[in-house]
Amino acid sequence: MSAGIANSSGTLTVGNGAQFWVYLSPQNDTSKMITKWQVTFSQGNWTGMISSENPTQQLQTPNLSGIFDIKVEMWSGSTNSWRQIPPQQGSTNEIGCNSNCASMVGIVADSTNPPLGAINAHFWTTWDAFCSRG
Repeated sequence: MSAGIANSSGTLTVGNGAQFWVYLSPQNDTSKMITKWQVTFSQGNWTGMISSENPTQQLQTPNLSGIFDIKVEMWSGSTNSWRQIPPQQGSTNEIGCNSNCASMVGIVADSTNPPLGAINAHFWTTWDAFCSRG
């Protein structure tokens, strides 16, 4: 089973482990405000990443499911370093995903005119956003 996914490569076939994708919100011109970002997913010894280098990537785990730690970062030009993006209210630095599902991390800029050097984004998560039957 597959479906069109916003900000992904188009289709998603779930099963054989949790899958993830990252969505850049159109709100506040997020893709213009945050041009270099990365989201790291980890569980136990497994780690995977989706970044602005390949923003439509769908990350497939090797038959893993459950709770994954996530770290969402953006590149700060003012400090020339990675800066962690905090979760918005209701989300945490964890995301859940069953082995027959895909979950999503969304990044949204706080404003189109942020203070210089300030963290100007938040992220949210959608657990088991898309699942196959069975």
